[in-house]
Amino acid sequence: MVGGLRGYVFLYWLHIDVLWVDEAARAGGLGSELLKQAETKAKSLGAHSAKLDTFEWQAPAFYAKRGYQEFGRVDNHTNGFFLAFMMKKL
Repeated sequence: MVGGLRGYVFLYWLHIDVLWVDEAARAGGLGSELLKQAETKAKSLGAHSAKLDTFEWQAPAFYAKRGYQEFGRVDNHTNGFFLAFMMKKL
């Protein structure tokens, strides 16, 4: 497996549970494409926004570059790292 995204639409929101791309395949645009496809599908299902959470050491900058904004944070969630809650209008 090279990558994948798991999410669902509920009450007009796309909830992204997991977006994963194998380390060897990163920086090739796969993550961006998976996210774009999920957002497009969610809009076709009536979603107006998307939300997710990500740890400091995962991908907050990746999502920010794609229009997601942090709306909440749990500092020192795990081993001193924060957990960011992010959203985007679709």
